[in-house]
Amino acid sequence: MSRVREEARSPLGLTAFAPWVVTCALVALLVLADFAGPVVVAGAVLLVQLVLAASPPPAGVTRAPARSPKVAPIALAGLAAAVVTLAPTTISGAAGTVATASAAVAGGSLAGVGIAFPVLVLAAILGQLRRPPPRPDVVTALGEVVVTGTIALMATGWLAAALSPVGRPAIVVAAVVTVIMVLADRSVRMRPVTQVWALALSALSGIVLASLEGAHALVGGIAALAIAGAVLAGGAVGRRWRPLPPARWAMEVTAPIALAGPVVFVASLVWAGI
Repeated sequence: MSRVREEARSPLGLTAFAPWVVTCALVALLVLADFAGPVVVAGAVLLVQLVLAASPPPAGVTRAPARSPKVAPIALAGLAAAVVTLAPTTISGAAGTVATASAAVAGGSLAGVGIAFPVLVLAAILGQLRRPPPRPDVVTALGEVVVTGTIALMATGWLAAALSPVGRPAIVVAAVVTVIMVLADRSVRMRPVTQVWALALSALSGIVLASLEGAHALVGGIAALAIAGAVLAGGAVGRRWRPLPPARWAMEVTAPIALAGPVVFVASLVWAGI
């Protein structure tokens, strides 16, 4: 498949923009959504997940596209994770039951991801069962949905961070760090050098914002470095996905945001002293 045909099949017709531009735009949208409220943040996170869900299927054993519908499974799993994150009482149990203190789930946790994963797998299996027989490349199709869906669910960490006691500063720092690391990752020949400088700038950003918010400066710097490391890991995943056409574009856009999600949530709790 030629590069032109491959890029023409990229999700949502966003091929006129470089992947890093779309990544920075989605991060900016998450920051703006945080000022509007948690429900809007949930919508922005769902948009990030749908960008990945809209990626075309990979090639199967016969080199024909493996039928792996991802939009419905990832959308259902993303909604389930968002609902539990916004309203954790939905998994409190039946009326009359008593949960111990250690089993209580506070708002803004990542418990929704654990609930959403079975939804993802079940929806993916049902999607394959709806296919008329014979069903070639079932293993490839299911594996692709589960892998991309799991990465998409990690973006729920941004919503959980928005509900934490210091949600807004954490989201802002994470957005700044993500943009810095994504821009640094564009360099090919001097990528190690630019990444080192980007890590230093990310740590400085965390120290400055933590100081402005009255948090411990060193903790802010360490948290920013952890977020930067997660973004770098997401960039590496996107580059590894690149030789696997035509689904590479969406992963390259969303992986840095998604893999940073759980780290952003943990950083928000650390800054709050929890």
